[in-house]
Order: sequence, then structure tokens, then C-alpha cells
Amino acid sequence: MSASGDGRGVLFPAALPSFHRMPAPPALQELVRWWWIPRWNLGFGQVLNQTVLSFPASNLVIMPDDVSLSGPTTGVSERKLEGKGWAVGALLRPAAIAQLHQDPGAIRDTEIPFAAAD
Repeated sequence: MSASGDGRGVLFPAALPSFHRMPAPPALQELVRWWWIPRWNLGFGQVLNQTVLSFPASNLVIMPDDVSLSGPTTGVSERKLEGKGWAVGALLRPAAIAQLHQDPGAIRDTEIPFAAAD
């Protein structure tokens, strides 16, 4: 399940093809709690609705085609996975979100595009 053996936040780990959690390097620990990396490779037409538990923190999420900033959540949500894909997410500490968005409270329970250099 995870590089650290920590399954917190993954409601149905057997339903997610691959999920790893890695500690942030010492230089980033003031800004990032940990990195999380899901990977999936689903058959044609197969869809996986992955339930995501609420967590009072923000995430910076990098996927092949975009980068997004997700605010803290107050309820359970679902992420629909299809085809083949991956993501690298950083679970951010409050000091980090304040540096990435001018009004962190405005992105609670939402995900917005984040302008990032290639």
C-alpha cells in the first residue's frame, strides 16, 4: 500500500491498484507532510470510483496533463479513475498553502488549476 506502511486516508486500499506514501525530505518538512503517489492501469471501459476521506489539509497534485491545488475537505468525495494514469501529490502544511494561494479559505472543498512551470 504505501512506502511508509501508513494507510491513513485510503478507504478501500485493495481497490486502488497502487498507492505509495513517502515522507517529505528534511528540506521540505516545514511545508509538506508527505508525498502520495497513486498509479493505475485499468482495462478498456473499466472505471474505478475511489472514495477519498475528508482531511483538513490542502494538496498540490501533479498529473500528466495538469497541476491542481486542492483545498481542505470537509466531507467524503470520490475520484473517478479510468484508463492508465498516475499522480504525485504533496500533502501541504498550512504554511505552504498560504504561499501558493492568496485566500486559502476560498478553496475549501474544491480543486482549482495551479499555474506551474513545465
